[in-house]
Amino acid sequence: MKRTNLVVVRAGGNSLHGRWLELPYAQRHYDLVVSYYDEAAFDAFQSAEGVTAVLVKGGKWDGLFRTLKEFDLDGYDYVWLPDDDIAIAATDVNAIFDLCRENGLALAQPALSRESYFSHFIFSQCPGFRLRYTNYIEIMAPCLSHAVLLRALPFFRDTMSGFGLDYIWCRWAESGAFRAAILDTVTMHHTRPVGRVLKAAMAKSGRPAAKAEEQQLRDIFALDRRIVPIVFAGILQNGDPVFGPIATGRRMCLAWWKDRTAFRDTRKARDGILKVARRQLTKPLDMSMLHPQSVPGFLPESGEGPAGRSGIGPA
Repeated sequence: MKRTNLVVVRAGGNSLHGRWLELPYAQRHYDLVVSYYDEAAFDAFQSAEGVTAVLVKGGKWDGLFRTLKEFDLDGYDYVWLPDDDIAIAATDVNAIFDLCRENGLALAQPALSRESYFSHFIFSQCPGFRLRYTNYIEIMAPCLSHAVLLRALPFFRDTMSGFGLDYIWCRWAESGAFRAAILDTVTMHHTRPVGRVLKAAMAKSGRPAAKAEEQQLRDIFALDRRIVPIVFAGILQNGDPVFGPIATGRRMCLAWWKDRTAFRDTRKARDGILKVARRQLTKPLDMSMLHPQSVPGFLPESGEGPAGRSGIGPA
């Protein structure tokens, strides 16, 4: 039977999604769509229960647009969109969906493990917390509610990088304050340096640079500046709440400082902790709703749709 959760990964030949299938389908809380951008990897796909494979060329987000607009999303409460270099156990993927549902979240991501490559240190797993509420969910591995995904999908079409989505989708009517969180009881290992593959792919494609794509998205929402990630509240392991960027930031930074030698790069961890502390103290937090000045439409595209092999079936 079709699950109520879906995982969709843009995958190449070195994709790590095989680990997400370690549990038998009866024990997984999700279906999986493997959207291959690599033809050889697609040709090597072996069918499995609850798994669909499609071949869609392009980047992550424009490829996700082309994949998902052809797929029957009805009945899926949550959709997780991880990069293919995320190492995480199938039991932890189950936990992502369970925690989103239990806490009424519209957006979430697992915390990063100590050995992970990162763009923002604030997403590192923080001892003592169950989850932390934030204004920013990374494009690396976001879990979106059905409503947020439908709102976001048109904005996937014209971007390979997805830059800007990470802070824009936290400020919609379908998401908003206390509905986006970092899940500290679930960790993932980001195994490759950030941005290396993306930069090469964008250069080869002749598309605008990632920052130019971000500016286009900011223009749609009339944002005059980049937003930085801030955690403004959290729930501790014992269930107690913590409120406010300063109080929450103090707890986070003290916990990381005590644990800093456990990180892959102690110097980067130290610098990351200090940057988080400065931002929590000095950066403004704006959680007002964002409304687009213009809305991208689902315009016809040339060429054929994705070719697929399925254990659950596209629409």
